[in-house]
Amino acid sequence: MPNLSLRLRSLFIAILALGLFLPVTVFTLSKAYTTSLQQAKYSELKLMNLAMISVFEFEDGDILMPEMLYDEQLNLPDSGYLGAITLGSEIVWQSASSVYTVFDNLPAAPATGDENFVTQLTLDNINNQYFGYTYTAEFDNGEQYVPVSFYVFNDRRDFLQERDAFLWSVWQYLGALGGGLLVVLIIGMNTLLKPVRLLISEIQQASGGHQTHLNEDYPPEFTPLKQSINQLLAGEAEQRERYKNSLGDLAHSLKTPLAVALGTQSLPESAKEPLQQIDALIKRQLKRAAAGASSWTQGEPVMPVVKQLTNALNKVYRDKHLTLAVQGDDGLFFGDKTDLMEILGNLMDNACKAAQSKVTVTIKQLPRQTELHVDDDGPGIPAEQVERLLNRGQRLDAYTDGQGIGMAVVTDLLTAYEGKLTINRSVLGGASIKLTFPGPR
Repeated sequence: MPNLSLRLRSLFIAILALGLFLPVTVFTLSKAYTTSLQQAKYSELKLMNLAMISVFEFEDGDILMPEMLYDEQLNLPDSGYLGAITLGSEIVWQSASSVYTVFDNLPAAPATGDENFVTQLTLDNINNQYFGYTYTAEFDNGEQYVPVSFYVFNDRRDFLQERDAFLWSVWQYLGALGGGLLVVLIIGMNTLLKPVRLLISEIQQASGGHQTHLNEDYPPEFTPLKQSINQLLAGEAEQRERYKNSLGDLAHSLKTPLAVALGTQSLPESAKEPLQQIDALIKRQLKRAAAGASSWTQGEPVMPVVKQLTNALNKVYRDKHLTLAVQGDDGLFFGDKTDLMEILGNLMDNACKAAQSKVTVTIKQLPRQTELHVDDDGPGIPAEQVERLLNRGQRLDAYTDGQGIGMAVVTDLLTAYEGKLTINRSVLGGASIKLTFPGPR
């Protein structure tokens, strides 16, 4: 169960436990109830047997039994109770209730003074099942003492119906009890997992930049986790702020000496280019170091940035009479707005340089990422140049026909934000640049 949630795992274990508990409980109760019924049946048949013994006697060597016995069940046919008396192996008397019964399979009589109780036996060819109780006693027939065996039987059908009714009731009650326990368990699990859901919600809020620390009260077991997360959030924010301040100080400290050096009238031309390269390199590396898709920043809307760049590029390329179109819904960029303008500015500017008449920017907000497409109707980028163009460190002006896209800056920023860039053929006929930025982590 590696991919199951805690709720589903607990529910699965509860159902498994109930699935084992209910049958075992029913089986145990069934055995106990069956034993209890059999014990009651033993006592009942024994009393009926003793009642038969009490009215039995010999008179002039003949057996004498009353026509009607004290136990009405032995007087009524189809009552389910049968009585018989044997002398030796011969049946010498049958109760009125057994007038339609032929005793083909009487159990062996016990020794004198002994009893025998059988919970299941067949007496006739109908294959009905009976309880049977037998007792053998000695009587004086006028000549000698002879063993006489007394039999009492009861049809098992009433017993089975009573037991089945009991089991059905047990299943109903235990099923209702199990359902109630399952409901209570589900409610208990939801209550138990409520702090976990609340913690996840707060972490998501912090991830989206809507709060800076966890505020809710949690059970004591969660207090160390809450403190650790708050320390992590505070440390991340402090470190990022300190890092930005250090970078700002570094940029400021380097700006003045470079400006002085570049402004020197006597500076040889051979020294200007290296200093300019150093200046550009410092700016680019500072930009890269300050960037980073921190999962704790609030998403920056993409549409306003695209429209701002579109308005600026419409003015720059007024003479080309370009149509700059923006499509799609607004998306979110989880990073610094300046970095987004740097990336899109490079891509859209180069698309305008290459385009004949139209540039289209499409924004797509997906569940886990934001996609940006920049398409133009220019000559496009040959497939053999795409890989070389994506190599880190290529200069903005390293390609002809305005197709350089400042990949040294763009690829560095994309790497910092864990973004992806792909180049394909556009439906407009030119290049199609696809940017993919991940959502908050």
